Amino acid sequence: MRLLSYITNFGDPYLMSLLAAVVMLWLAATRAWQPFVAWTSCFSAGVLLVAASRVAHAVWGVEISALNFTVVSGHSMLSGAVYPTTFGICAAQEKPRTAQVAYLFGLACAAAIGVSRVLMGLHSPAEVLTGWLVGTLIAGVTLSLMNPSRVRALSIGRSPTRDTTLFAATALALIVVCHGKVVPVSAWIDNTASGVAQPGRGDVAENR
Repeated sequence: MRLLSYITNFGDPYLMSLLAAVVMLWLAATRAWQPFVAWTSCFSAGVLLVAASRVAHAVWGVEISALNFTVVSGHSMLSGAVYPTTFGICAAQEKPRTAQVAYLFGLACAAAIGVSRVLMGLHSPAEVLTGWLVGTLIAGVTLSLMNPSRVRALSIGRSPTRDTTLFAATALALIVVCHGKVVPVSAWIDNTASGVAQPGRGDVAENR
């Protein structure tokens, strides 16, 4: 169980939100405007989808019993969007095959996080698969627009560079420093939604 917790914490909203912000800032700094718009809009839509599914279930009991589906897995959606995009950017200036491998590695990491959610009993396979597919779509749309010829150099002092070393170092530092820090966003949404639906109810929802 400790191993599963260790793996699942790589997809916690605390870490994912910081990495997502770094992706957004890097795209803006390099003036990659099409990927920037795609990332910010699609990622925001993904987050809203997860939140909406939790609110719908907590307030109205919306679910698909046949699939044991109640809410979209936030960890799976976030990791499915963030890791492939992050690793894809890190390898953006490498050979196309290297960039593809980096992207697939990100998908594999997200899949591992999703599996850990299932094995811990926090989500059903359908909930994890849905989140993972949404995240994968976000990452795919963003990276498909990242044509290196369209990305202008990021100026650091007098030395313009297309090198993604700074981005990679920042992402790695965040992963190392922030892993294990947990923000119970899902529980907060569930409790808030339940409180609105049934004033006075003090149930504490499980962090999923």
